[in-house]
Amino acid sequence: MPGTATPYEAVPVLAAWDETPSLRALRVALGPLAASHAVAGQVVKLRAPSGEAYFALASAPAPDATADLLLKRGGRIADELVASALPGARVETSAPFGKGFPLAQAEGRDLLLFAAGSGIAPVRALIQHVITHRNRFHRVSLFYGQRRGADFAYRAEHLDWERHGVRVVLCPSDADEAWPGVRGRVQEVARALALAGSDPSGSEAYVCGMTAMVNEVKATLKDAGIPPDRVHLNF
Repeated sequence: MPGTATPYEAVPVLAAWDETPSLRALRVALGPLAASHAVAGQVVKLRAPSGEAYFALASAPAPDATADLLLKRGGRIADELVASALPGARVETSAPFGKGFPLAQAEGRDLLLFAAGSGIAPVRALIQHVITHRNRFHRVSLFYGQRRGADFAYRAEHLDWERHGVRVVLCPSDADEAWPGVRGRVQEVARALALAGSDPSGSEAYVCGMTAMVNEVKATLKDAGIPPDRVHLNF
């Protein structure tokens, strides 16, 4: 209902670690709130002393009722949470909500995943779902963009994703002489790699990032023959 205050629950922080200098990861025990965590890509609202903000869950629904979050340093609320949400502390969160990523129509198809910046959080949750149900999907390709090579989150998991048949294409947009792979924005790299060999007529795409990036990815996919109704956001 309009004007209804968000109910919050103080849940324990089980672990906290730096994924990159700018991205801080948390693992929390949702407890009874986990009943609302049904789909990869859902979000929560976290409350800090100065206010509240939305954060996408960075993990798929889990039997142990835990959930991961990814906080980007540099915002007032995120910085307050980074400082206070230490292992053993509690963080105030809403129950998970939102439609998340629609996946039923993707079964039996190729998946094209696009993430930029902290947008990797809900896409990681989607990848976890795909790996758990790997036989339901055909080829899976992730195009993940950050400014520099040191900025990519979940690097320790990328090899495991590859072993489970998720092609990982990292796309730093800044010039970086030490970077051995491709460079450029995710939509540019996807275009240059011909969308990783996927069949446009049999592909579903999932995108999370800044508005300009999302719009440009949609345009790239449309040019490749993937219509807007097969390009999905998590909200």
